[in-house]
Amino acid sequence: MYKKKLTILMHLSGWIAFFLVPILLFNLSHLNEPVKFSLFHEQHSRYHQNELLFILSKNLFLITFFYLNLFLFLPSLYYKNNRLFYFLVITLFMALAFSLPSFINKKALENNHIILTGNKPLNRPNLNKIFGLLYFVIIWFLSSIICLAHRYRQMEQRNKEMKVQQLNAELSYLKAQINPHFLFNTLNNIYSLAICENEQTPEAILKLSAIMRYVTDDATADTVPLQKEIDYLQNYIALQQLRSNNKLEIKFTISGDLQHNKIAPLLLINFIENAFKYGVSNHLPCYVDIEIFILNNNITLKVNNKIISGIVTESTATGANNTLRRLELQYPNKHSLQINDQDHLYKIILQINLA
Repeated sequence: MYKKKLTILMHLSGWIAFFLVPILLFNLSHLNEPVKFSLFHEQHSRYHQNELLFILSKNLFLITFFYLNLFLFLPSLYYKNNRLFYFLVITLFMALAFSLPSFINKKALENNHIILTGNKPLNRPNLNKIFGLLYFVIIWFLSSIICLAHRYRQMEQRNKEMKVQQLNAELSYLKAQINPHFLFNTLNNIYSLAICENEQTPEAILKLSAIMRYVTDDATADTVPLQKEIDYLQNYIALQQLRSNNKLEIKFTISGDLQHNKIAPLLLINFIENAFKYGVSNHLPCYVDIEIFILNNNITLKVNNKIISGIVTESTATGANNTLRRLELQYPNKHSLQINDQDHLYKIILQINLA
């Protein structure tokens, strides 16, 4: 709040100075200007009033452009890869800055055909155009620098928050995926397979080992190859299948190119984990349908599962909020999430542009 008030105060101080300095200089330059004929005194005063009106009008135009460029043109056009349209808009305003001063001056002074005793001409159209263009360039430069500095501060803040969020996410997912309960059930199933001399035992051990290695080693990076993230999901789903009975039907399909993209680690698992936590029953028929589709730099995750009555889902809020916050930080304006919860079905569609 204090920083916001300070920013407003600085803007007000700057614009007050921007308005007053030219007016003070104007008044000082005309303070002792002689007028030989009292006949012209009234026209002389009217000329000064019109000149002041011209200065105020020019400054209002520049202030309006300053804030339009700072809060609208740069964020909505230039930084949204609409740069051609941005420069067209700037060219239009530059043309206005070049011609508007002379237009205002002409309209204000067109009936004042005065000749003063000083050496300065009454009407200075060429000088007005030059100074109008110069002021415009200065205001454009200042607003662009301020916008760039603001975006840089936002990026720095976002990077710091991303590191904190990533660390928290790694710790929470480490607890969620490699927690004693998960390990106990998985190892118990592997033990049962070993007792029965099931041929799936070595494969199950390898999948559990791969999950632990990925979460503790690979997932500490900012991004990982998409193939590694998908392998992690496949191992997780395979172990969930190992734990389940014949009441659960799991469908997991992948399509598209996995080789040329990277993704923030542990970003997709929350949606899949929730489907197994709160959509699976040992007594009722249930299913989990997972589909991942990659096209160019875009990945789409679809998860469908049946809602099991009586299972409390409030504990999913923290994990879901962490995931949504990570998406906002790591893929701002590059993701969309649709959640459909009706007719005893739960469906999510997550789309991310990985470019």
